[in-house]
Amino acid sequence: MINRRHLRIKVMQILYSQYAANSKPKELLKILEERSLKFYLFFITYLLLFRDLKREFTEKEKIVSNKNFNNDSKLIRELVIKNQFLTFLNKSKTLEKIKIKYDLKIWDENRHLIERLFKKIFESKFFNEFSNKENSIDAQRVFIISVFKNYIINDDSIYQFFEDSELGWVDDFPLINSLFLNYLKSFTFTKDDKIPLKIYGDKEDKKYANKLFKIVLQNDDELNSLIEKFTPDWENERIANLDLIIIKMCICEFMYFPSIPVRVSMNEYVEISKDYSSPESGKFINGVVNNILKDLTKKNLFEKNKRGSQ
Repeated sequence: MINRRHLRIKVMQILYSQYAANSKPKELLKILEERSLKFYLFFITYLLLFRDLKREFTEKEKIVSNKNFNNDSKLIRELVIKNQFLTFLNKSKTLEKIKIKYDLKIWDENRHLIERLFKKIFESKFFNEFSNKENSIDAQRVFIISVFKNYIINDDSIYQFFEDSELGWVDDFPLINSLFLNYLKSFTFTKDDKIPLKIYGDKEDKKYANKLFKIVLQNDDELNSLIEKFTPDWENERIANLDLIIIKMCICEFMYFPSIPVRVSMNEYVEISKDYSSPESGKFINGVVNNILKDLTKKNLFEKNKRGSQ
């Protein structure tokens, strides 16, 4: 579910909070875990949204059918009711159990958003002109992805609703949208498809995130000194806090995570800086960590195992 890229960003955000508010590490580790759970629940909320949207379409189909609006009724049946992804969500006992376990009533308590979304899709040119005469799997996938990209991600009311509903969801919005879109693209429409049950993609990921957070804090003075050595024209106070944190995290992965290849660490943090820091941060961070890597390698100050050497 949550992969290493997401965890790096979460740790970065928590470290930034620590520097800004000088909070206690123990408190921040708890926040890290809470935010990871909320990230997972955000994903589940999207699944519930599609499930409830299908139920709304099903109810409305009964109404238009009774009114003898045959074309409208047929469209709903072909595009929504027979859609295998939506049928999978509707029948999923796992999804319902997760909803009950975490008391996810967000759409139950905001039916007006489901109704509004139905109306927007149903009355759209896209819906009325979408062709799926053969009811093919590819067409079903295209339909769902199009609904997600055009009527959910880009809906200002839903975005505002997420912003008002849960602190931190707006920060997660781009990440969760990318993750959910990949889930839709990889959905196989077979019995192998499952609702994600685990917050972390790998059992070691939680340990990785906690370890990374702790190591950066524990070695802060040493890391500052190392960075100062390789930024002679910059005092650390002049380096943007976020850039400084990203450099420290990357160095810590070099030195304390033997199974992570150095190129993976460098590429990940440069990409993260492009999304979360200034336009020039990527080049600056890449240059600094490259020079530090050369120095650490020359002095044999870190060692990678077989996996980390790939």
